[in-house]
Amino acid sequence: MEKRVFGKLLFMAAVVLFAGCKDDDEDDIIPPASTVDGLYINEICSSGTDWVELYNASEEAIDLSGFFLQDSKGSEEEYIFPEGTTIAAGGFLALEKDADFLFGISGDGDVIVLLDASGAEVDRVSVPTLEDGQTYARNTDGGETWEVKENGTKGVSNSADPMVPEESDLNLYINEVMSAPFEGEYDFIEIYNAGEAEVDLGGCILQDDKGTNEEYIIPGGTKVGAKSVILFTQVQEGNANGSFGFGLSSKGDKVTFLDSERKVIDEVEIPAMEDGTSYTRVGDGGATWEIATTPTGGLSNGVAPSLKGVVVVNEVYTFSDQSDVNDLDYIELYNTSSQEVDLMGFKLWEGGGREEAWTFPAGSTIPANGFLVVRCDKEGLLDDAAQYPAWGLSKNDEVVVFADAGFSVLDSVNCPNLSENEAYGRKTDGAEEWVIFAELTEGESNNGAQERQEVENTLGVYVNEVFTNDQDTQTATGWDDTKDFIELYNATDEAVDLGGCKLYDDKREEEDSYTIPAGTIIEAGGFLTLDVTKNNTNGPAFGLGKGGDAIYFYDKNGTLVDRLETGDFEDNEIYSTGRLTDGGEEIVVFTEVSKNASNNGKATK
Repeated sequence: MEKRVFGKLLFMAAVVLFAGCKDDDEDDIIPPASTVDGLYINEICSSGTDWVELYNASEEAIDLSGFFLQDSKGSEEEYIFPEGTTIAAGGFLALEKDADFLFGISGDGDVIVLLDASGAEVDRVSVPTLEDGQTYARNTDGGETWEVKENGTKGVSNSADPMVPEESDLNLYINEVMSAPFEGEYDFIEIYNAGEAEVDLGGCILQDDKGTNEEYIIPGGTKVGAKSVILFTQVQEGNANGSFGFGLSSKGDKVTFLDSERKVIDEVEIPAMEDGTSYTRVGDGGATWEIATTPTGGLSNGVAPSLKGVVVVNEVYTFSDQSDVNDLDYIELYNTSSQEVDLMGFKLWEGGGREEAWTFPAGSTIPANGFLVVRCDKEGLLDDAAQYPAWGLSKNDEVVVFADAGFSVLDSVNCPNLSENEAYGRKTDGAEEWVIFAELTEGESNNGAQERQEVENTLGVYVNEVFTNDQDTQTATGWDDTKDFIELYNATDEAVDLGGCKLYDDKREEEDSYTIPAGTIIEAGGFLTLDVTKNNTNGPAFGLGKGGDAIYFYDKNGTLVDRLETGDFEDNEIYSTGRLTDGGEEIVVFTEVSKNASNNGKATK
């Protein structure tokens, strides 16, 4: 570093002497030329994994200790060659982003400069815009002319044939490749060690079809056991354990596996793939390949057949408030086969992602054509995190995923919004059609279970606004806000007799339902508002919850006329839930409550 400081001082003195003669619009002074002969920037990649290749055209090794590599930002972004770095006579040295220098080379054009230890310029290259897979290289090593190349020759002569590398003698295989993962999953490359001894893969290289422009150098100490597999996954958001940075195309790609001397260990051309399928050898290290609908990434290709389509998610309940050990969210699995299945090591996760996956403990068996219920114990009421997942399920648009021990997805379901005493399940056990059930069949067959009744508005009367703020008080209003209320609206041109119609809350329990008295008339375009208090003798006696509830309105023939689900409010929020316009489809939260009056034009949250 002292050499560089001294050199820079000399250079700065020269700049000062020259400054009096320099025009204001003249370009910045380029550093003085180095006395190092025969050292060149030989090839550059800015379209994938950035790298710079140097070439020593001289007949002697060159000591690069303290040399500098910079991009267009100069000393703000530079790489200082470590002490003892040399480049052999007639040899090449490839420097890679992250592994060596930390700055990036812009694919839209950049400048790469090589300085010696004194700060004098050895070589400078203006790099043009490059497309993926291209490099910028001298036509001949150390030559004066440059060209854009479609296939890089990283670490070897620019005149070398990059398509014919030597073969390695390592007894390793690319065993399975995932290029079309389901959403939330990752591309992967699985390697199989067919030998009788453990192998250190440090320095071995994985590439896709872009070759040296996009490659992953496996860190030292990464080992794969004898007759075992090791899995490498794509680095991307949510995958903290990712390995390689390039992506594999589901439309077809190529994977090449090289040893530390860049000799080919194995390579495979991947065909176009459907989502959720992998390309795999038939048997570990086998000679033939097939498209697998049940990937086994990280597991032997000779493992027992996948349970995809055999054990399925059959029913999901999400409405528990986790306050009662007898009322917990649950996930029910169904075994479609005629044999008992052991699920030890298999996984379940919800919307939090597979980072929160729960693993089935020993003894988790599901009988032939039978059920296994997993109860979700978010609050620890059962006090056994090994036997029960320590998370709950959301009432609103939850996802549930069932996977094998290697995290390969066997089944998944997106659950809709559910109300109390409702479950989402397969209409018949193991079948494809899903419905919302109006009853829970935990651990029992779904076949014939009562389904949620669909709305059929036979009256033209709507649940128009619902207030659930209970005993909060706001005395400035002209109505009694110490009571919850349900407001109905008649969207027709005629008066409607509501006698015999019924109202329920989300529990839909008959003993708590309210039957509207005979002769109760709601005028055309008018409102009917019912106060809701417990032990009410003149209206609904069920309670409405601030944390979310639902109102079900049936006609006298038992047809579900309307349904409205309320918002989740804090104690200090004097809000209601209702239709943005009277009788309209859009449901909103009102900050301006309008009991027994039109919603039109009222303030919303």
